[in-house]
Amino acid sequence: MQNRTAVTFLKMNTRFITAIFISMFFGLLMVPASAQDWATYESEAFDIQFDIPEGWETEIEDDMLTATGEGIVFVLTAVKDESVSTKKLFDIQVETMNMEAEGEYNEIELSGGILGVIGSGSGVIDGEVVGVILLAATLDDNNYLVYIFADPDAFEKNEAVMVDIITSLAPRGWVEE
Repeated sequence: MQNRTAVTFLKMNTRFITAIFISMFFGLLMVPASAQDWATYESEAFDIQFDIPEGWETEIEDDMLTATGEGIVFVLTAVKDESVSTKKLFDIQVETMNMEAEGEYNEIELSGGILGVIGSGSGVIDGEVVGVILLAATLDDNNYLVYIFADPDAFEKNEAVMVDIITSLAPRGWVEE
């Protein structure tokens, strides 16, 4: 019963994800992400920041923050259920996405004290097979579910950039020393 809230929260809005896929495929025609300048995006609603290539579009809809560009989609949600551990949140999303791992899932510490579990592989989003990097993270009392995905070809081409984006997650206002 305790995980019901998290599972319900993690179900995606199919129409919204379909729109993201359309945007993603048009983005494949753009300049590769690695060749662009970067900017830090700060979200007051989620009290978080992360780096993305300049020119990416960001949107908050239905408690979900997305950033899209170059055929890549970044998704962040906050899960307000303290009964769900970071590892359990990660496992729930792995199951939801039918994710097949490439290697081991790892514990990670990001800037500003964010602790998480991260892994990559292939998954299914809105019926499409994608390459995905998944991060379940905790900062203070906040749980975050973050994933970044692209079609398999774009994933292979941009995996390093995608890792840079997802691992740039930090508390809003954080400045590296």
